[in-house]
Amino acid sequence: MKSFGIIHIFLFLVLMLAYTCSHAQSRDYLVTQKGDTVVGDIKALTYGSDKKVQVTGTDKKKSVFPMFQVKAYSIKNEIYQPVKGPNGYTFMKLIKSGYLSLYAFQMENQVTYDGQFLLKKDGSGTEVPNLGFKKILKNFLSECAVVADNVDKGMYSKKDIMQIIDDYNSCINNRTADHDMVIAKRVETSKKISAWDVLETKVKEKSDFTGKSDALDMIADIKNKIAKSEKVQNYVIEGLKSTLANAGLQTELDNALKELN
Repeated sequence: MKSFGIIHIFLFLVLMLAYTCSHAQSRDYLVTQKGDTVVGDIKALTYGSDKKVQVTGTDKKKSVFPMFQVKAYSIKNEIYQPVKGPNGYTFMKLIKSGYLSLYAFQMENQVTYDGQFLLKKDGSGTEVPNLGFKKILKNFLSECAVVADNVDKGMYSKKDIMQIIDDYNSCINNRTADHDMVIAKRVETSKKISAWDVLETKVKEKSDFTGKSDALDMIADIKNKIAKSEKVQNYVIEGLKSTLANAGLQTELDNALKELN
């Protein structure tokens, strides 16, 4: 009987802890444009043009934040952010986030969030229309030709908006990854060629020595192959080493050769 009571007490404590954690995680909050987080009961004052958010703290003290001081606020785990929509700036509910995000907004003279608004990270946005859906979405999503073409062909409809967002964001992410890879490769190639530029300059600055012209030709050939991501033949490397053996440029040559590894 004693152990039965202890088990019940233990289960009660576990349930209370779970409730406390759940309650803490679901607390409403506001994040200011400065990055400060204010926790409390949130009340959105969205009527009229002067939109604000009121936060009531645990001490019952009320603080009011104008819309342009608010980065986001959360009520019952739903996030709202200031967005420039069809009728100017207003608070919209975030439905799906990404490079292309979906928001719900209050249409004119309504209190429910029935309007849909698409917003890109570059700041451009458009309402999800009922009329002219294909034309408007095709133009808005033109950065990704595959998705835009599928919209134009009628493979997507308004009810497929979540899939459109997923496909578009996937397209953009892949393109960004490819772009970053190209940039990284260019930076690496530039670094490699830079060491050979130093060697080339040093050779040119040297007074004439036997094989100077050949050395410059070989360096130019190596730089050209690096730029084209082509393999530099071993006989060219050995020939350059032999030509510069007595030129007093061993350090510069070694630094350049390291970039071929």
